[in-house]
Amino acid sequence: MSASTSAQAAASDSNSSAAQNSRPSHFIISTCRRNNDLLSTNRNSCENQETEESEVEERLLAVCCRSGKLGAASYTLQTGELEVLEEILDRPPEHQIFLSLFKQVDPVKIILDSKSQNTFISIVKKIVFEENDSDGKCKLIFVASKDYNFEACKRRIFSLSLPNEPQNCTDEERLTFLRTVIDFSQNQSVHALGALLRYLDLNWSNLCMDLHTKAQFMGLKRISLNDIVTMDEDTYRGLQIFSTISHPSNFKKGVQGSNKEGLSLYQLFSKCSSKVGHRRMRVLFRHPSKDLVVLKQRQEVVAFFMRPQSDTALRNICSSLRFIKNVNGILAKIKALSAKAYHWKSLYNTLYNAVLISELCEPIARSSEYLENIATCDTNKLYEMALYMNRIIDFDLSKSEGKFTVKAGVDADLDMKKQTMASLHNLMSETAKVEMDRLPPFVEECTMLYMPHLGYLLGVKAWSDHLTLDQKQLPDMKFMFQNNDYIHYKSKGCEELDLLIGDTYPEIVAHETRIMMRFTSILLENLNSLSSLIENCAELDCLIAISKVCKELNFVRPELTLDKIIHIKQGKHPLYLTTCESFVPNDAESSHTEGYVKILTGPNSSGKSVYMKQIGLIVYLAHLGSFVPAESATIGIVSNIFTRIQSTECIAAHMSAFLIDLKQMALALQESSSNSLILVDEFGKGTSETDGLSLLAACLNTLLFRSEECPHVFLSTHFLNVKEFIIETPIVKFLSFEHIIQDGEPVFLFRVMEGSCEFSFAHQVACSSGIEENIVDRAKQIFQTMNNNQLPEPNKNIMSKLNHITKKIRKDLILEDIY
Repeated sequence: MSASTSAQAAASDSNSSAAQNSRPSHFIISTCRRNNDLLSTNRNSCENQETEESEVEERLLAVCCRSGKLGAASYTLQTGELEVLEEILDRPPEHQIFLSLFKQVDPVKIILDSKSQNTFISIVKKIVFEENDSDGKCKLIFVASKDYNFEACKRRIFSLSLPNEPQNCTDEERLTFLRTVIDFSQNQSVHALGALLRYLDLNWSNLCMDLHTKAQFMGLKRISLNDIVTMDEDTYRGLQIFSTISHPSNFKKGVQGSNKEGLSLYQLFSKCSSKVGHRRMRVLFRHPSKDLVVLKQRQEVVAFFMRPQSDTALRNICSSLRFIKNVNGILAKIKALSAKAYHWKSLYNTLYNAVLISELCEPIARSSEYLENIATCDTNKLYEMALYMNRIIDFDLSKSEGKFTVKAGVDADLDMKKQTMASLHNLMSETAKVEMDRLPPFVEECTMLYMPHLGYLLGVKAWSDHLTLDQKQLPDMKFMFQNNDYIHYKSKGCEELDLLIGDTYPEIVAHETRIMMRFTSILLENLNSLSSLIENCAELDCLIAISKVCKELNFVRPELTLDKIIHIKQGKHPLYLTTCESFVPNDAESSHTEGYVKILTGPNSSGKSVYMKQIGLIVYLAHLGSFVPAESATIGIVSNIFTRIQSTECIAAHMSAFLIDLKQMALALQESSSNSLILVDEFGKGTSETDGLSLLAACLNTLLFRSEECPHVFLSTHFLNVKEFIIETPIVKFLSFEHIIQDGEPVFLFRVMEGSCEFSFAHQVACSSGIEENIVDRAKQIFQTMNNNQLPEPNKNIMSKLNHITKKIRKDLILEDIY
């Protein structure tokens, strides 16, 4: 007689399955055969799958707009992050603040009060159903006001539980704490947040496809849009700040998060080391700031990392930044008992490297106030947590077993249970030998099996096919179940093992789960300091990425001021620097002495559009805290940037290109302030010359009538006589682009000079573009005769063809009359 044993890992008890949902269950098998040698093998049946989950974040956005005031709240399903927008004026009918918020949040669902302003509801419907070009489908959900009234929303907020709230506090103390993080005097923000929380309560099981969990809130942040430079989506698109393209694979088109970034300013600066850095960079690009203090702090960081002496510090910080993860998402999974082994490893790496980054910033803290803030973060608690994790969690064993596993030596009782579990192998082998002697002779093989919750079982291979229940009965044994060819019994030996050893594995899992929950509570107590440090690391990652680009392309630090001025010396277009071997730089001026309105005239393809875009991008980069592509620059803080550069036509929008142009121009006229920047490229070209010229002149006069309150305006046009229809004022200056004539053809030098251009050279440009020479010659002939108030002579070839066709038609008609 001989016995062989093999061990496998599989599912455990249902009580702890939520906590260890990624691990295999654990059972042990001992097999005994008659007249065979002892064969012993250990085998793990489950391979650990350490696959990072999708980084796509799905957000819900609740908005409320009444009396021109906008309130909003958003919730991220994957991370449990809750954000509240401070109440802000959002003027109808454009609602530019909401449009900017929508593009930044990119929600999968919008929750809207059915009694919001009609104009606001129309805008929301339009952007969701017509203009939303994101890769995911956003859904609009209307909620009834009676179910989501203000008092109900307020009561729901009062019951909100946050990880950083004081422990063991009274109800009054909780309300006091909530009032410190939420301004309850902002009715629209309170309404939006309460509606979002109530919606999550009622629909959480459908949102996460889990009936046994509820929404986790890992923190509440207040967001203010009062300090951002307002830009509409047409401006982002026209300046090529963002350029989204569909995924080249047909399998991924239309999938949430599958779109790629094309050639754009954002793509140029996307050199972050971490995922949180990439997300923060997109927020940074969507939130150009007009806070002078913040911008100068960012400039100091960029300037420091551009120095050659900072290369060592930069490399060390970047090597740590790549391990930084979004801890809110990880902690949300831990709190919901759904964290996998690699989540714990990621959390440890994040803790360790966040503390390390703070320490790396200490020697260089004097270089920047921003670096000093990171260096002076209180990392003692975070260091202790990283130390505890390293001492408590066995990461290698957690990876192999696919569950949270505690190291030996942490808990004596747990170590004893694990030793007992390890000794089961030999004990069950000996028990299998004893049970083999008790079985009838026709049984050639038996198996001792340990299964959590069922305990120890004796398995016997079926000795015949189609056995009845009575035939399966064996003496002194209780039939349990049959699995394939094996019939399982509860024998006396099994009962003795149940009493002597008990159900060991579920006890181990429960013990480790208790340790995990105690450690989780410590993590949540320090969530605020950890989240704050991670946010600082994410922004540091962005500023380092900006410094890399600025150093590579030789950008210079602009001087920022509150004065109304734009002075750019030898400015360049940042994207052309990466795609063209040579680029002609140009100056740009807008101030009280140089005039606020610049009207550019020049031939086609002379560089007017590129010149205006480079001005817009240089001003935009300055409001990110970045350096700019110029020899020197002085940029006054602007409140808005408007453009009429690109008209994106869409069938769903039900608007022609000219109507889109009018809409963009109307927005600039209505929303612009004295400190705005307006870029207009060939407004009025979509209609007749007379109508276009009159509209352009009227819009210009509207701006010029503001006098010293006129915004910065750069406008290009082919209406060369526009100066005859606008008021004379010193704030207007005309510019053109230098060119020379060689062999009767214009050669563009792409240099800006003062004065107006008298010719557009459209015919020469048409010829160089590949249009046939005879067509261009005919166009010249028509142009010259029209300038002399005469009709052009008919083309002889065309007239002969027309006469031939006319005669043939007449002949055919006469023949038809005869017959």
